[in-house]
Amino acid sequence: MSAAALDKSLKTTDPDRRMSALFAEPDVRDRLLALYAFNHEIARIAEASTESMIGEMKLTWWRDAVADLYAEPQVIRRHDVTEALAPLTATLDLADLNILIQARFDDIAAKPFADLDDVLAYVDNTSGQLMKLGLAVAAVELDPDWTRTAGRAWGLTGLLRAFAPRARIGRAPIGMDALDEAGVTLAMLAQGIGEDKLKPALAPVVDAAQSACADLKATGVLPAETMPVLGYAVLASGYLKALPAGPYQIAPERSLLARQMRLSWCSLTGQ
Repeated sequence: MSAAALDKSLKTTDPDRRMSALFAEPDVRDRLLALYAFNHEIARIAEASTESMIGEMKLTWWRDAVADLYAEPQVIRRHDVTEALAPLTATLDLADLNILIQARFDDIAAKPFADLDDVLAYVDNTSGQLMKLGLAVAAVELDPDWTRTAGRAWGLTGLLRAFAPRARIGRAPIGMDALDEAGVTLAMLAQGIGEDKLKPALAPVVDAAQSACADLKATGVLPAETMPVLGYAVLASGYLKALPAGPYQIAPERSLLARQMRLSWCSLTGQ
């Protein structure tokens, strides 16, 4: 798949990361788009698969396909995204990509989160790890604490926005300890009931997302060279403020123009 085709696809599937990547030089932009296309492929498997076994087979295929890219000689399986990802092996470690992949196996297995720390670890291994990989392909160094904060701001907000579909697959972003205390079961989550009991149990996750957004803002000016990789994280606070009152309700989309303007401001000011 050409860079132009990846760009067109991500315009629909991952628009905010794609818009941030457009601020990069062409070669860096193309590498970021390839990385984001791969992330989309593995992230969507759990919700797109009707049976866990099918989902596991699909994700295993991706894990093996990525491993093949690091074989000697390199083996590139026939898929647009693997072909786009192949050149990135010169700058990315297989172990770092596997962290991203392994986190998705828990989604497929519908493994519930134990507690808030478990939710944070998942966000670090998905949203935060993707930012780490993005910095690597862009050849940019940044304090890991900054990357973790940006990853949590974006990742936690994203999980809250996707609460309803994640609840249906058994991976609602809330710890079982909080659910047990509130008297809410996984079956209730899957059916979208028990909202009144759920709200206080979900509050620590909301607080963590708000804290991450505040910490990101307080960190200071985003270095210009990191804007194409981390810039989209500044959109998290706006998404968080727009969350519906009920966790099962569909989160509204923010205006594309507003998001474009926010990213342009970030590119000019680093804030």
